[in-house]
Amino acid sequence: MEIKTDLYLGDCKEQLRLLPDNSVDLIFTSPPYADQRKNTYGGIHPDKYVGWFLPISYQLLRVLKPTGTFIIKH
Repeated sequence: MEIKTDLYLGDCKEQLRLLPDNSVDLIFTSPPYADQRKNTYGGIHPDKYVGWFLPISYQLLRVLKPTGTFIIKH
C-alpha cells in the first residue's frame, strides 16, 4: 500500500480552493476559538464565529472524500 502525504501551508481559505472535490482522506484542524489569541488571529467575536467558520467548513466538506475523516481539535 502506498501512503501519500501532502502538507499545505497558508491560509486555509486560499489553500482549499486549490484542491479538487472529494480528494482528501483526512482533515485535522484546530480553528481559533472565538475571541481567543487576538494577537495571532485577530480574534473573532463569538456572535460572528459561525458566520466566519461556515464558508471554511463548506470548502472542507467539498474536498473531503465521502469515506474521509474530519477531526476538529478543540
